Amino acid sequence: MDSTRYTIKKISPLQAIVFTGTISLLIIIAGTAGFFVTQHNLQIQVEKKQACYLDLVDFRGKLMELGFSRNVEPLPSVDRNSEVLHLTYEKLLVQMQQAGLEHFASIPAANENWQAQLTGKNLELFKLELDKNIEKAKIASKDAAVKLVVINEFFLFFILAVLLTLSITAGWLLHNNYRQTLIPLAQLVGQLKLLNRNIPESIHDTAEEMKKELTETEHSSDITQITKSIMSFCGDIEAKNKKLDEIYIRDEKTNLYNYRHFKEHLIIDVERAKRLNDRVSLAMIDIDHFKLYNDTNGHLSGDKALKILANIISSQCRAYDVPARFGGDEFALLFPKTGTATASDIAERLRKIISDEPFLHEEGQPVGEFTVSIGIATFPDDAHDWATLISNADRALYKAKAEGRNKVVFFASMEETQSIPG
Repeated sequence: MDSTRYTIKKISPLQAIVFTGTISLLIIIAGTAGFFVTQHNLQIQVEKKQACYLDLVDFRGKLMELGFSRNVEPLPSVDRNSEVLHLTYEKLLVQMQQAGLEHFASIPAANENWQAQLTGKNLELFKLELDKNIEKAKIASKDAAVKLVVINEFFLFFILAVLLTLSITAGWLLHNNYRQTLIPLAQLVGQLKLLNRNIPESIHDTAEEMKKELTETEHSSDITQITKSIMSFCGDIEAKNKKLDEIYIRDEKTNLYNYRHFKEHLIIDVERAKRLNDRVSLAMIDIDHFKLYNDTNGHLSGDKALKILANIISSQCRAYDVPARFGGDEFALLFPKTGTATASDIAERLRKIISDEPFLHEEGQPVGEFTVSIGIATFPDDAHDWATLISNADRALYKAKAEGRNKVVFFASMEETQSIPG
């Protein structure tokens, strides 16, 4: 025991640093190698799952075209399309297996059986199964991307831990560079302790603080390089988080906010209005005779019309308004801190712009143009909570449709009409 203590005392600080540095270097090399192997494998999985998801979506579109073609095209053309689709289906099964995704129930491989089964109810059941797998592929792709972000963060903290250990061990040699090395490193670690990967703003704020300290304080070249690398990591993580957030809150067809995001904003804005004694207005927008438009021109034309309409709605919104696809051919437009009069003016302008916009095949509509009906309700004038606000805006929308469509009706005017005698 005594001999061991004597041996330790005989080790010079420089030898201790060299020994610690060697061990740390081996750990870094092993950790980096393991990290890059893991990251590479995860990246491959992400790419495979994303490619599989996109191919499934494309396959669904082709399958929908095939179902439509069976009603309008000659049989030989349908058969050729069915054969091509069958080959695509077989490739998809292999692709899903390679991506580690559970594929949907198989349909007999023979082309004649494939064509015979892709009809009527069987086709609809197959589409439902396909939609489930598309959703599973989407979730799997998102999970794989999240895992890739987590492994990057883990590697970042791993490198910092090793560097911190080296810095403490070699502290006495770095005394002359104390102000340029150890203090900035301690500040850097302090910022990283505040980092919460579950809060995107935390990553952004950490990177900003690092950038501020880098420009205001003199650092050694090593610390500067480390800080820049960490800022780059934070930037990558923030970009990936933003991309995942966009996927989570956006409607796929129109790129407007989805119902989930709209509802969250509506509840928050109504609660804020209660505290501040303010107003919140809601416009419900429905396309007039959209079913007829879809049935006459096909769902692809209908989807194009939805995108054009969504772009118009977005262009007329203020910076703090929340345009969303409520469902089907119905849209919602949330106006925070806005009364009925302002909301009605915006909605009326929007209605006119849509009516004047030259939509494809709009001459086939009952009035010869593509139009919308809009219903408006305001909190707290027309509703006591967010659910009632939606309900009353819907009632105003149905009133607009009942009165001939292509018009704006606000809920307060309905109440006034009902209160007038006779």
